[in-house]
Amino acid sequence: MIIKSYEITKIQKEVFNCFLIYGENIGLKKDAVDYLIKSNNNNKYKKLKYDEEEILNDPNNFYNLIFSGSLFDDNKIIIINKTTDKLLNLVEDILQKEIKDILFFFKADLLEKKSKIRSYFEKNKKLACIPCYQDTNYNLTKIINNEIRKEKIKLSAESINLLAERANGDRNNLQIEIDKLKSFALKNKSITYEQLKELTNMTSKFDNNYIVNICLNGDKKKLNKTIGENSFSLEDIYILLKTFSKKVHRLLQIKILNREEKNIEQIFYQIKPPIFWKEKDDVKKQILLWNEKKLNLIINKINQIELNCKKNHEISANILLDFLCNVCDEVNSYS
Repeated sequence: MIIKSYEITKIQKEVFNCFLIYGENIGLKKDAVDYLIKSNNNNKYKKLKYDEEEILNDPNNFYNLIFSGSLFDDNKIIIINKTTDKLLNLVEDILQKEIKDILFFFKADLLEKKSKIRSYFEKNKKLACIPCYQDTNYNLTKIINNEIRKEKIKLSAESINLLAERANGDRNNLQIEIDKLKSFALKNKSITYEQLKELTNMTSKFDNNYIVNICLNGDKKKLNKTIGENSFSLEDIYILLKTFSKKVHRLLQIKILNREEKNIEQIFYQIKPPIFWKEKDDVKKQILLWNEKKLNLIINKINQIELNCKKNHEISANILLDFLCNVCDEVNSYS
């Protein structure tokens, strides 16, 4: 069954011992697991961690671990990272055999509604499905205020807003920056806005998907803000260009399919890799902003930019930034 992340304090430990915790909010997923372990008397459990791939590569060893426990074994906590639909059969077996002495945490990134394992957890009353989406600035601000109150750190409202904004919706990012503040505050409890700005210069914190989307949306204001708060290594540039290329190719594919199929939602289901829910509004906007000719020109331009960066390492960041600004300008010139 579905349990909102803010409802986990109401979970009865006697009811659930198998949890699917998914979403893009790394910090919230960690907090959820930590709370549930603590509420189940974690001192009595032996904690084991696996990636999905480890289990799939040696399923017999894992099945022996959970289905043939010794009388002398401690109760176990098993945390499985990078969960996908490939582990659905395992979850079904756990439920069928009614294993009660092990706490299972299946952690996953974003899962679409059509995900089989997500659907299975949502519909079964013996399983708990906890989505962990991005934190709002309101929630992040509450965390900041709690932390600075405990540490007696003085921040202006402007500084708190900046800190929340730079966390980019993830309390894990926020905690990293708060830890920096705590270290700085050992000598000075009062931190100015300028000090905070320098201290929390979150280099490369902006997601590549975010950067590409604001360019394709023609949002020059957000792009300028992002450029001002990021520095790009040569490796960062190649990764960003690769992301840009994939998104533009996907957008071109959608435009071509849209010639015949007018139902955009239906096209979204056909596209591989799939379009996650949080990106759909951006893609719908980009479909209207870009035509096939312009998209083909962008694809060619990306190839040229990559070659130019390889030939001119010392100015590669400037080459990239010019390209990003030009894409934004291109949208605004004809939209």
